[in-house]
Amino acid sequence: MKIWIVCTGEKEGLWPARCDGERFAALCRLAQEEEPEKREEKKLPWEGGRVLIAPTPAAKRTADLCIEGGCVAEEELLAPVLSLPWTDRGEHPLWLWREMAALQRKLGSKRQPESRREISARAEALIARLEQEGKDCVLVADCLLTAELLDRARLRNYTRARTGIFGYRPWERVLLTKRDTHCGGCGHNCSLSSPGCGVGKDKAARQKKL
Repeated sequence: MKIWIVCTGEKEGLWPARCDGERFAALCRLAQEEEPEKREEKKLPWEGGRVLIAPTPAAKRTADLCIEGGCVAEEELLAPVLSLPWTDRGEHPLWLWREMAALQRKLGSKRQPESRREISARAEALIARLEQEGKDCVLVADCLLTAELLDRARLRNYTRARTGIFGYRPWERVLLTKRDTHCGGCGHNCSLSSPGCGVGKDKAARQKKL
């Protein structure tokens, strides 16, 4: 089973370097409510496949721009992680608003709509359900939820292939596949469906005999 995750797109120039708490909260909501601008990039071919998206205009538009074909349906478990201001005072750098909101989620602060534990629980519930169904699919989720989905997938023995590095960013794509469907014989860790080294070819041949 393959699971593609596409990080919900955002309008360019949305985030300032500094802002106050009221502005930060407004921009967090706006990032999900506004439809992102069109990007010229190759679409993921998915004719007839399942596409589960967050219940937001931004996620729907991202699916339209990044996925070719597919049966799109909203999924409540993919609802974006909403960040609220960690303090009512002062103007601070954007990175500080984000880091402090993340810390409050981890500590279970009532200033944030969801705790890290609650977000992790719904990510786990979705991954478990997809595994049970056993069908390839594409998920469109915001960057914060994507990080939780990938963390739960890692614990379930998935390997990932990213289009980006470091922190997850809007428009990024991640492919999740089970670790035991990969070669593991070299740094490329090719899929056993198309192994590129002798170790992988031998492993694939042995699996076919089972």
